Amino acid sequence: MERTTDTDEASRFSGPTLPGRSSRRLRRTGHAARRVRVSLLLAAVLAAAWASIAVINSPSAAPTIWPAGGLVAGLLLTSPRHLRRGLLASSLLLVLGAYLAQGYDVVPSLGYSASFVGAAWLVRRRLVDGLDGRRVALRDSGDVSQFVGSIAAGSLLAGVGYGLTDWAAGAGNPLLGAMGAFGANAAAMMVLLPLFVETVSFEALAGPRERTLQAVLTVGTTLAVFLATDIPPVVFAVMPMFAWHAFRGTLREATVLLTVVAVIGSAASMLQIGPIWGLGERYGLPPELVAGILQLFLLDCGLILLPLSVMVTQQRISAGRADAERETLQRLVASATGIAIVATGPDGTITLFNPGAEAILGYPAEEVLGQRPDVFHPQDELRHQAARLGALPTFADICRASIAAEDSHRLWRFRRKDGEERIMRTTLTAVPGPTGELAGYLATAEDVTEREAAHQAMLLTVEHQRTAVERLQELERVKGDFVATVSHELRTPITSIIGYTEMLDDGLVGELTASQREIIDRVDRNGRRLLLLVEDLLTLSQIEASSLKIEPVATDLGSVVRKAHESLGVLLGGRDLAVEVATPAAPVVHHGDPVQLERMVANLMTNAVKFTPDGGTVQVVLQPDGETSRIVVRDSGVGIAESDQAKLFTKFFRSSSSFDQAVQGTGLGLTIVQAIVALHGGRIGVTSAHGEGTTVTVTLPRVAVVTPMSSTSSAGYVLG
Repeated sequence: MERTTDTDEASRFSGPTLPGRSSRRLRRTGHAARRVRVSLLLAAVLAAAWASIAVINSPSAAPTIWPAGGLVAGLLLTSPRHLRRGLLASSLLLVLGAYLAQGYDVVPSLGYSASFVGAAWLVRRRLVDGLDGRRVALRDSGDVSQFVGSIAAGSLLAGVGYGLTDWAAGAGNPLLGAMGAFGANAAAMMVLLPLFVETVSFEALAGPRERTLQAVLTVGTTLAVFLATDIPPVVFAVMPMFAWHAFRGTLREATVLLTVVAVIGSAASMLQIGPIWGLGERYGLPPELVAGILQLFLLDCGLILLPLSVMVTQQRISAGRADAERETLQRLVASATGIAIVATGPDGTITLFNPGAEAILGYPAEEVLGQRPDVFHPQDELRHQAARLGALPTFADICRASIAAEDSHRLWRFRRKDGEERIMRTTLTAVPGPTGELAGYLATAEDVTEREAAHQAMLLTVEHQRTAVERLQELERVKGDFVATVSHELRTPITSIIGYTEMLDDGLVGELTASQREIIDRVDRNGRRLLLLVEDLLTLSQIEASSLKIEPVATDLGSVVRKAHESLGVLLGGRDLAVEVATPAAPVVHHGDPVQLERMVANLMTNAVKFTPDGGTVQVVLQPDGETSRIVVRDSGVGIAESDQAKLFTKFFRSSSSFDQAVQGTGLGLTIVQAIVALHGGRIGVTSAHGEGTTVTVTLPRVAVVTPMSSTSSAGYVLG
């Protein structure tokens, strides 16, 4: 199926679309121009067919040359689709009419005409196949091959049609008729069809005078060959002139000249003069073969002209692209003022030194061209780079070794003309020649002196920070060891003090007076307070050393809560607080450490009691819930300021309320609670507002998830 566009031919004349009357006027002008062009081409087809049929003198009715074939093919190529069938039928009727007017019978006339028009249709069909609506063009060697192949296919169809018509009509030799029709169609299309296809326009290499002189020489030589001599070989003297036109002129001009040469040769043969006509008389050749010599001459001229002209055009296109790319590259090199670009030959001498290199290195280009880049580097830098690669300490040898080792991206020390040294990130590249040989080297360098200085400063800072962190970690370890040691050493004398105060209070060494008993009570309370502090410090040391462990067993959380409440008897003595403990009657069994869990609940209740003024309430509720249980400690105390809530679980942190209320404590209670909850795989949440009390909720799984304790691990918690 043909893939062409339905674009009206008038669009080539109408220009851009304009509104209103101007647009309609342009469309009418385009339609009129199209009608004139089509009418002229149809008239030319009729005239060419009439003339060529009139001079046929061969029994097979094969024409000497058939210019009408090229005209019909060109007409079909350049006409819109909606006119194509009408033009095809019109061309068939015109040629048929020419045959009938010359006295041919209807059947042979119809066979010759159908062969002629069918050949033109096939050529057009093959040329447009695969173009997707684009115009047929002669731009590259592939176009030329398709062009010649299409002409050959169409001419073959014409030859077969003529041969079969001659055989059916008994008119002469069918083989000679087929050969004559093939050659006549091929010559006509090779000469005329290039005028109807698109070509790449370039200004001719030759000037107007040279082209005019060469055209006159070509036409003059053709006239001399066909009118002034009857020596057959001299006819080929015209061919080299078309090679000149292909190289120095344009394809359009050369095609017009080839048409003129074809007209001269055909006219001479019709007038029975010239070297080609003389062949028949000299050698007794049949008319078909004599005409074949003229057709071969025209085909050779076309086959010289078309490929050479297209090849030259392609070379000029490639050269133009290369020039454009070269200019673009030169502009890029010249505009890269922030990058030094230095090119050298294979021997290392500088061939390119861009403005960026001038600005960065301080050398003008004219001073360094032809020199070696070694001057830009300190000698110790060249030796360092060479030693790394095992090369000689010259720039060219280092380039060669770097590229071979695929190690071409490096930092180099450069020395400016004023002696200042700079650090540059340099990339070395080999430049290949046209045939793949080494043509030189290209070095691109970016000044990174300040960047490298900043990088080194950053590395030094990071190293200092690493050292500081290591020292802090060591200090933290020493501090932890000290706290653990001191706490352990304090534990024994404090325990002894508490024991002796109990003995004194029991009267084992005599009865005490009221004043003495009051003093002993104070010593006991402070001793026990100091013992709790030591215990907290030891626990904190274990948390930080990741050595705090639990020993989970089947534990009744109700019993744990009640025991924690009982342990607060001394703290609650003399206080006017309503303490409510609510636990289920049935055991709430969990897999946990009863000692640590009791400590956790006691710490939470202690905080609630400390921060709740007299007259307030403290509630402790145990709520089983499937696979988990919640321990809720709620108080109506002073609450926690919003600014303090994010720091609640920080060790040694004490809220502003503790200072305002002069509440004693170390700030370790919630830190220890959080660690115990984490070891049991639970979560802790705090909801509080200043002046509105605090609610702490601990959620524990039925089965404790025992994991190794780390100094950074913590229970999940929520602040509200």
